[in-house]
Amino acid sequence: MLENIEAVDYVWKGEALTELTGKKNHYDFIIASHVLEHIPDIVSFFVQCETLLKSAGVLSLIIPDKRYCFDYFRWPSSTGEVLDAYTEKRSRHTAGVVFDHFASATKMDGNIAWSAGTPKGSFEPIHSFQQARNLWRNALTNADYIDVHAWRFTPNSFRLILHDLRILGLIRLVELASFDTDGCEFYVSLGVDQQPSTEFSREELLGNIMNEMQSDSEK
Repeated sequence: MLENIEAVDYVWKGEALTELTGKKNHYDFIIASHVLEHIPDIVSFFVQCETLLKSAGVLSLIIPDKRYCFDYFRWPSSTGEVLDAYTEKRSRHTAGVVFDHFASATKMDGNIAWSAGTPKGSFEPIHSFQQARNLWRNALTNADYIDVHAWRFTPNSFRLILHDLRILGLIRLVELASFDTDGCEFYVSLGVDQQPSTEFSREELLGNIMNEMQSDSEK
């Protein structure tokens, strides 16, 4: 019912969130469910959230686990890819990112997402190669925003990117709490300059990512 929909205060059109809202150190919580994977430049998004949150504020994220959705055949995103997007200050997805999304999106047994632990079934492409090619060409010549999954994560590949961005001095967010993948998504809460719930070395995180990918391939 329309009356049950929360009132919309702001409509985002690509500008910085601080510019859109005109606020700093204002919010106790920012909740983004299935948003992060769509954002062209996630470093800038994190920095803007840091500015919007109060000192003890929390950024709460719900993120699809690429092992259990149509991103299955795409590799987890790397820190280097995230850095390239930040350096270029992307507000639109590149033509290559658009192509990869549409060329690789896959259903399993007719489903675009499935629960962790589900036995592997029959995979089929969602889009034809011709569709992917046409959208790639369109992205090359048209400035319109084309919505795709620019980023793919597992819980530990997300932790690795967060770790790297913090060590590089680009963000101040740390993990306050997390929940393992439930269904096709995982949950993580981040805070600014707070005590992290756990600390991992880069070597530990790389090993954890390898274990995640290997354990899923064995199912």
